[in-house]
Amino acid sequence: MTIHEVSKALATIGCVSMTTLDSNSMHSRIISVCGGDEDGIYFLTTTIKPFYRQLKADPRVSLCGIYPSGRKDGKNADGQPYFAPGFSVRISGTVREVAQGEMEQKADRGNAMMQYVLEDQARYPATRLFCIHAGKGEIFDFDFEEEFRDHKLLRTRFSFGGMTHNDAGCWITDACVRCGECLEVCTFKAIAPGEPYRIVGERCDECGSCATVCPADAIEFPLTL
Repeated sequence: MTIHEVSKALATIGCVSMTTLDSNSMHSRIISVCGGDEDGIYFLTTTIKPFYRQLKADPRVSLCGIYPSGRKDGKNADGQPYFAPGFSVRISGTVREVAQGEMEQKADRGNAMMQYVLEDQARYPATRLFCIHAGKGEIFDFDFEEEFRDHKLLRTRFSFGGMTHNDAGCWITDACVRCGECLEVCTFKAIAPGEPYRIVGERCDECGSCATVCPADAIEFPLTL
């Protein structure tokens, strides 16, 4: 997955929640992402805000957002909460403040996003542009009622700027006895029979149902992103 594709997903969401660190405390706020290019994903703040000082003191950030909504809309046929099909995005990474000269050079080359930032700076001189230049994340595409496909989830992980990521989902070790219990309880259609059975990480919700029934303790828990 490219930064362009991730940026397009963020643009569809609109505004996202971004968390920064201030010493030992975490702070979150809603921001609008400007867009992305080959160097990373961009957002604005101003030198007056604590947000700016936090970014300068500790460049580590995380963001997340959801589309079209995280609201429950009634119940499904099983009496469970209904969520309309959609997707969420989450990213963890590091940021840098973008130098004025870099913005001007990209604007001169026709970069519309940089042209907008320079126009915004003319209106609000304390505005500064930041770039998430290294990061890893996931697009969590959900269709829990299988309205548009034959499985509930499609999890796509990505990384850029030199970072790496772990695959999603639990996995099954060679201790598997091929009893099929996990296949029976998995409602996400994430189990593939074999020797041993296999979990399709892109479909795995990490719900734990397989681990609760496995008689051989062959289910390994998922890794952090």
